[in-house]
Amino acid sequence: MHPDFTGTWRLIRGESDFAFLAPPRLRVDTIDHNGERLRIRTRQKDSNGDLTIERDLTLGGDPVIVTIHGRARHIRAFGDGTALVIETISEVSGNVRRIQDQFSLDDSGEWMTIERRFEQPGGAVHQRLRLRRLNPSGPKAA
Repeated sequence: MHPDFTGTWRLIRGESDFAFLAPPRLRVDTIDHNGERLRIRTRQKDSNGDLTIERDLTLGGDPVIVTIHGRARHIRAFGDGTALVIETISEVSGNVRRIQDQFSLDDSGEWMTIERRFEQPGGAVHQRLRLRRLNPSGPKAA
C-alpha cells in the first residue's frame, strides 16, 4: 500500500537545503491524493512574487501541460515504491530543463520530504525540502 500524501504542508526553511538557490519566503502545498488521482496546489512567495499553481495528475498517466510565467511545463506523476515522483520538463532559453521531485513521508506522517533534482545546462542542482503537516490528524504513512 502506498502512503497517502493528502494534507496541507508548510515548508520549514530551517529544515531544508536549497543548495545555492534562494529559499522562498513561503511555500504551502495542499495535496488531495485519492488512489491514482492527485491534485497538488502549491502557493509560493519568492522573488517572482506570490504564485499559486494547481496540478491535476493521474499517477502513471499522461503528462499535463501547465503554464507558469508564460512558459509551458509538461508534468507527470508516478509512484516509485513508497515515494511519489513528480517530473516537470520545460524549455528555458532554448534549453531543456528537467525537475524531478521525489516526495516521501516519515514514519509519523507529520513530515514530508521532497528530494529535488534540477537537470539543466551547467549541471544538476540538488535540494531537500522539508514540509510539516498543518493538519496533524490527517492521513498517516502506510
